[in-house]
Amino acid sequence: MRATVTLVLALVSFAAATPQATRIPFPEDLLNDGQRRSVKEVVEDFTVHRQMGGLRLLGSEAVLGHLVMHPEFTASLAQAAGVLKYSVRRQGPAEYWADDRKGLTGRIELLQATQGQLVYYAQGTYKNGFIRIPGRVALVARYAEGREGDAFYVENTVSAYVRVDVPLLDPLARLFRPIVERIMNKRVAWFFGKANELMTKLTQDPEAVLQKLPPDTWQEEVAELRILLKAAQTGIGHRREDQARLSRSSPDVLTGH
Repeated sequence: MRATVTLVLALVSFAAATPQATRIPFPEDLLNDGQRRSVKEVVEDFTVHRQMGGLRLLGSEAVLGHLVMHPEFTASLAQAAGVLKYSVRRQGPAEYWADDRKGLTGRIELLQATQGQLVYYAQGTYKNGFIRIPGRVALVARYAEGREGDAFYVENTVSAYVRVDVPLLDPLARLFRPIVERIMNKRVAWFFGKANELMTKLTQDPEAVLQKLPPDTWQEEVAELRILLKAAQTGIGHRREDQARLSRSSPDVLTGH
């Protein structure tokens, strides 16, 4: 469900887009961990696997990382910005309960965080009318920062293994595959669109969002976010100065003077 919290809700609403030539491997140490048998089961006996790239979010890697590592704060920001209304509740050091208010609820755990890569495991249920689909997701998200013009962006590639859990009726789970794929295809565009909307608002006018938070809440998280946003703006400012100097000197370079 989401880089993804910005990737939190994406864990259970992941979809396929541009296929990647090389599959992102799931970390072997997690598969070999005896206490992670449920994760191994999802990866090795999935109902659907999809990998997609080109998931670009406006903003710096540092800002996105701050949001991902503070999902409850991010949920409050998204609501303050009028982007998303979902709830996230901490259940452990890296474990949360999430409800996207659109039919997806479940437990999400950050299994591993390394430079440029996050690994999640989620277990939950999708409900829509009479449809009720329980399932699990094992997900690897790789990301890298880039610049285009005067803006930072974060390019994401996500590999997700989805297992539909239908007790005693495993063959029936395979029948859910087209439904699961349709759900995933709709949700990915929705989620990354909303995530990019939040990142864009924070990049262009952060105070308009931060001032809408309830008073005296998330003070440490807000202070750190302001520092990260300012650092990103400073970096862009330095880039503009470098480009201006290059532009002024380019005629001399071309003429040899």
